[in-house]
Amino acid sequence: MRKRRLFAATTAAKRLAISVGVVLALSVFGIVPAVRSVAHAATGTLSVEDRSHDNDNPDNQLYAHFQIFNSGTSAVSLSSLTMRYWFTNETPSDPLVFECDYALVTCANLTAKFVVLATPIAGKANTYLQLGFTGAAGSVAPGGASSGEIQIRIHHANWSNFITTESYSFISDESFVYKATQTVTLYQNGSLVWGVEPS
Repeated sequence: MRKRRLFAATTAAKRLAISVGVVLALSVFGIVPAVRSVAHAATGTLSVEDRSHDNDNPDNQLYAHFQIFNSGTSAVSLSSLTMRYWFTNETPSDPLVFECDYALVTCANLTAKFVVLATPIAGKANTYLQLGFTGAAGSVAPGGASSGEIQIRIHHANWSNFITTESYSFISDESFVYKATQTVTLYQNGSLVWGVEPS
């Protein structure tokens, strides 16, 4: 009887270890999105993560990789959302160019425009890129789901440099992993729902 109990206890421990291992493995490969929803629940329904692409300064391009997360209980239409990437354009005479390198929702479903600030914010921004979505982009599902990765670049027509330390939304992080960012702002139907505008 003692051997049987010991065997049962050992088997239960092994099953628990396997279950934990499976959950961890699925989390690593992105099959268990609920792990992310815990991280986003405390900061509001919608949030933005960004990751650094390079740390060059100066640089002739500003790179940004985004994901929008929805920790709420209902889907959010992407067409109701806009994002702003705030930066300093040191060479206004050299036209700005927007590039979409990749988007899970497809680059064709992104909209982009540059807006010059009426009152520049020294050392932070005099311009922002506003990203939006067409109706065909779909929705962000609830429960911690994401829009998927959006990879964009900003450069000048003649490749003038940016001083990246003067661009509010520029992320310089050698880990190159996605993290919640407060310097890229998110709006739903025109109202700020995530991030802090430069001041």
